[in-house]
Amino acid sequence: MDAVILSLIAWLNLYTEYDTNVDLPNIVITEKANMCQTYGIMDAGTCEATQLKGFYNERLTIYLHSGFDPNDRDDQSRLLHELVHYVQWHNGLDQSECWGNLEVEAYNLQAEWRDMHGVPDTTDPFKLVMLEAACDDA
Repeated sequence: MDAVILSLIAWLNLYTEYDTNVDLPNIVITEKANMCQTYGIMDAGTCEATQLKGFYNERLTIYLHSGFDPNDRDDQSRLLHELVHYVQWHNGLDQSECWGNLEVEAYNLQAEWRDMHGVPDTTDPFKLVMLEAACDDA
């Protein structure tokens, strides 16, 4: 798994202006229900509807769904998305930037990576929720 993480961080180093000289994050692979509860989604129906497959928290941990396969390009792109947040946090953007803008950037970089690796882009319900996060530009 470390080799996959390092290759994705190297990609971020090439395609972003972020300082990617960071320690490797903790990775927790867990069941969807546990991941939803850790994220703050307590209702089983809501958990299922969001199709949550990964997230990053500010405790330096990336949570991934139990079916995560480090050799699968689709799963790699989800890990890349969470690594974007990890790198954003390490570059101080967690407090200086609107959460919605950080999500847009992570999804855009994920889409760029998917395109470069021939992985068709997908739209899932959780992505739509995250992209609707409002930012006050005033």
